[in-house]
Amino acid sequence: MTDLAGSPPPVDDGGHDAIKGFAYQFDKTLLEIFQNPRQRLEIEGAQDLSGEHYHMQIKNRSGKFYPSVIGKAVRRMFLQFMSNRDAAYILHCHFADQPSGTSRLLTPDELNGLLSGQFDDVEQDLKLQFSKSFCINFAEDYETQFRNVLHCIASGLGAKDSVEALSYHAILHAYLRNLVLTEPSGRRWVALNDLRKAVTDARSAIFASTYVLYCGYEKYLKMVRKQYLPRKVNVPNLERIFSFECTGDTRPEDIAEAVLTICDRYRIAESSPAPYFTFRGEFDESSIKANLWEAGAYFNDGRGYHGGAFKMEILTNPPFGAARLKLVEQDKLHDLMTEVKVKEFHDFFLTGKRDSPVAVPRPHHVFLQSHGDLMEVFR
Repeated sequence: MTDLAGSPPPVDDGGHDAIKGFAYQFDKTLLEIFQNPRQRLEIEGAQDLSGEHYHMQIKNRSGKFYPSVIGKAVRRMFLQFMSNRDAAYILHCHFADQPSGTSRLLTPDELNGLLSGQFDDVEQDLKLQFSKSFCINFAEDYETQFRNVLHCIASGLGAKDSVEALSYHAILHAYLRNLVLTEPSGRRWVALNDLRKAVTDARSAIFASTYVLYCGYEKYLKMVRKQYLPRKVNVPNLERIFSFECTGDTRPEDIAEAVLTICDRYRIAESSPAPYFTFRGEFDESSIKANLWEAGAYFNDGRGYHGGAFKMEILTNPPFGAARLKLVEQDKLHDLMTEVKVKEFHDFFLTGKRDSPVAVPRPHHVFLQSHGDLMEVFR
């Protein structure tokens, strides 16, 4: 039996190696996506990375390989194997003393040693089955894998040179990190199209900020206005959502004026539905509603009467007549968009854009210094 007790303990790599380990994991994730463009992969779910027929742990170590170093990863995969025996289990790892591109299995004695204590009551046959489904793939070091990722970004996303590839790499790492931090386990799925969209959205935001910086805000607003020229705006039954980011400096009267201007542009009574409006950030809901009422805007917020319980059917199909506009709270937005087929999502942001909670064919993101500037856009 392998003397696991006699193996050197894992070296404490410190914060630097921990951060480098996450970067190594994200780079491997990107490689898997580029190499499997039609497949959706899950990151930081049951394992570090999961595909349709496999689950993977990803480790980057600067020291030598000893079975004891991978014990935690093996135990985590074995625990999943006990309930899912149809998939392959892979440890993708780099160790300083192991040549890249080689693989090995665990011997029965090594596996028993790594599973001892936690899985002593598990039948030996099940452990043997796992050993046939599990393999260790020794991979390239951090720098080599990083260069391979840049090559895939250049060829797969059309980066023109190494500088652009590096910028795309930073965008994609931020996208994956945000996915892990904001989505619960089980909903962290990503595919090549998601990477393309992340780069496109980031480039659009960079373009807007650069345009404002070098061309001036007034010229930027004129450019946005051209994008909103009234072309086919009053298509019957075209559902739209307009999202407003608010801050402590937001003036409710500016919001009300902008909302009414948009309604005048996008709704014709009896031939197009009332647009939906939602607000996020720092705002006084009652103040916004009061300004809308004072401006003569009859709105529906799904509550029927002041203080009533929210009901989705009241918002989508009001029983008391048509409203000029509809107000939806942020936490109800996803449910609304799963029930109503929204064609356009317009996000007017002051500090940071917000993606639509449900994919729409025509999302728009517009940077504003003030919501009063929408008068220039929609005049």
